[in-house]
Amino acid sequence: MVADKRRILVTGGYGFIGGNFIRFLRDNFPEDYIVNIDKNGYASNKDYIKGLCNEEHTIDLKDSLFLENIFLKQDKFDYIFHFAAESHVDNSISGPSVFVESNVLGTQNLLECYRKINNGYGKFVHISTDEVYGHLRWNDPSFTEETPLSPRSPYAASKASSDLMCLSYIETFNLDISITRCCNNFGPNQHSEKFIPTIINALKDDKKIPVYGEGSNVREWIHVHDHNLAVWTVATTGKPGVYNIGSGNELTNLELVDILCKIFDKDMDHCVKFVEDRLGHDFRYSIDSTKIRSELIWEPLYNNIEEELREYVEYYLQKGR
Repeated sequence: MVADKRRILVTGGYGFIGGNFIRFLRDNFPEDYIVNIDKNGYASNKDYIKGLCNEEHTIDLKDSLFLENIFLKQDKFDYIFHFAAESHVDNSISGPSVFVESNVLGTQNLLECYRKINNGYGKFVHISTDEVYGHLRWNDPSFTEETPLSPRSPYAASKASSDLMCLSYIETFNLDISITRCCNNFGPNQHSEKFIPTIINALKDDKKIPVYGEGSNVREWIHVHDHNLAVWTVATTGKPGVYNIGSGNELTNLELVDILCKIFDKDMDHCVKFVEDRLGHDFRYSIDSTKIRSELIWEPLYNNIEEELREYVEYYLQKGR
């Protein structure tokens, strides 16, 4: 029934970025057969992709037998997109074990299914993070794909470990695997624990915005739709290996807070509460995305960060997430 359609497996489709990616697929390729795997954890939102997948399976990727059973019952997947991950740094500090189980063991189980049951057929894209590189000082050059891995949190270490597992499968088994490392995302369906929703909720409820340390930490921000377009570009035209995805929009945490305060027509000086800094808090992230821009002719479509944030605030206040 579906032999003439592309078969696409997405892990983590109930999450923020994965859910938006499924919407991207359905909007642009309505005939494709989409299978979603998600453990439906605390940050999941099944309603965001309701009715968009041909199959949905609620399993934890660390349960290899359940995962293998899904692969055995399917025709071969043309594409596998691995978004599923525990991703909140604070949670990794208070409880690292689940990050190792989900991000490392889960990735290894998925790679084995791709290698053995899918017989290495199709493209495997592993969605990672710029945090695997560690952090930068003010004047350090941006991260390139050749920057040595130097993770500084249990979350980043678990993602670096899964990246290395993917790289080993490229070299050892000659598999078509690409790894994408993106900067901070924002957009529809982001969980309230993340920084931008935290700011919006505080401003909406007339509460103080908690800001770590002095608020001078720098992050690079990209709209989730631009990220997902880059992921699809890597899947369809990329080679095995690593691709950095960045927007060039670097802001200190206080600069970001100030933009959002102005959107709410509030004075930042009266809205911020500085809190004790996070353990091992990375100072600055900055992505050099020259490779994907030059080799794959990708570039962000959302180029005005203040306008994008204003639109996102309007969306968030209407939808609540």
